[in-house]
Amino acid sequence: MNEIIGKLAEESGGVLKKAYTDVVEPSAKPVGIMLSFLPRTIRLGLSKWEKWIINGEESLQLTAEALQEKVEKIPEEKQCEPEPYVAVPAIQQIAYCFDSEVLRDMYANLLAASMNIDKKWRVHPSFVDIIKQITPDEAKLLKILPRSSKEYIAVMNLKVDMGNGNGARMIARNIVDEEYYDICDAPDNMSSYLENLCRLKIIEIPEDLHILDDKIYSVIENALRIQQLKTVALEDGEKYTCEKKLLYVTDFGVEFAQCCID
Repeated sequence: MNEIIGKLAEESGGVLKKAYTDVVEPSAKPVGIMLSFLPRTIRLGLSKWEKWIINGEESLQLTAEALQEKVEKIPEEKQCEPEPYVAVPAIQQIAYCFDSEVLRDMYANLLAASMNIDKKWRVHPSFVDIIKQITPDEAKLLKILPRSSKEYIAVMNLKVDMGNGNGARMIARNIVDEEYYDICDAPDNMSSYLENLCRLKIIEIPEDLHILDDKIYSVIENALRIQQLKTVALEDGEKYTCEKKLLYVTDFGVEFAQCCID
């Protein structure tokens, strides 16, 4: 094992090489932890991954500990070597998640999925980059979104109808039920969170679709959040209107959630 780690350290250079040569320091431990629980066939394969860039030793250690628990749940006969095009960039990105447990856990889930023969080929290489482009709040939202593209969530836009055929002006977009705001550290960013998840093709908010059950929208419309938005005085002939929409998780988004969250 020491020979494998040593070879990897020599070929990688930088932080990893320093961590290995200074073995009495805690910074060397995460690399050992990361490798120690992997099946022998996987460990042997690591020596050819010359371009690992490992920074943020604490983040790596925490992710390794989470990954160990997940890998131990995979039957030994199902364990396999992760593809480098998934594992290498994932481990490189872990260093930037030192202050976010939810993002580290997503990387750990992704790596575990790539080491499970039943899930390995469902892990799309872009999943690594998607995690890189979402916030911890967006990751929390993904945890409670449906795991089917056939389940819908009510979404509303609040507008002011200016009357006399003068059109409408938008007050707020992508308003959802309060349960989604409650789990966020920055709930006022909800609209931008949903727009980003749309950009990444994880969810869709179609322009011309809505849920037929009006009771679902009544809950949102009567919530304190919308009532507070309606406190601005309107001009004569103007009135507030709520545009009904819906949100669903794409098939691609379902695969992402099953590999990186569940």
